[in-house]
Amino acid sequence: MSTEMETFSKLLSLAKCLKGFGVEDLRDLLKVSSKAVWQRDEVVFDEGSAGRDMYIICTGKVSVWRKSDGEMVRLANLSEGESFGEMGLIRGGGRSAGAVALEETVALCVHYEKLILASSASTLLYRNIAQALAERLKVANDIIVFQSQIGSEVSPMLTIGRRHRFRKTSR
Repeated sequence: MSTEMETFSKLLSLAKCLKGFGVEDLRDLLKVSSKAVWQRDEVVFDEGSAGRDMYIICTGKVSVWRKSDGEMVRLANLSEGESFGEMGLIRGGGRSAGAVALEETVALCVHYEKLILASSASTLLYRNIAQALAERLKVANDIIVFQSQIGSEVSPMLTIGRRHRFRKTSR
């Protein structure tokens, strides 16, 4: 098997955001993408910075974080086959979180501006991103319901993204 085909096979088998992609779809996506490399502790992007590209990790690890009360709060540690930056690809504006490489990391950078040129691949990619974001929204909704059930004195919507401790309240 050629090196190109091995790379295609590995990406297709690992990356959830590439579910349903065929080899031609992946080829089209690769034509509008580039390779990104970061060293350990190198910042990929900061929370609030402008950016529309998303990344699919080929090797290495990345930590995604947000600031809360001046402290960095880790949201997730990601590795091979996982993606990040999807929110920027979808909505634009400032990045909703920051990302930093935990070790030497190689990723596929999917360029927003060029994605329109790969129509079949972009349709599949956006569908898969929508499914992943829907799952994240479900988890966020479950957290809000949990917070409201434990009798938090503060509205659950005001607590998202903030560090806090729960106190039992007398009923």
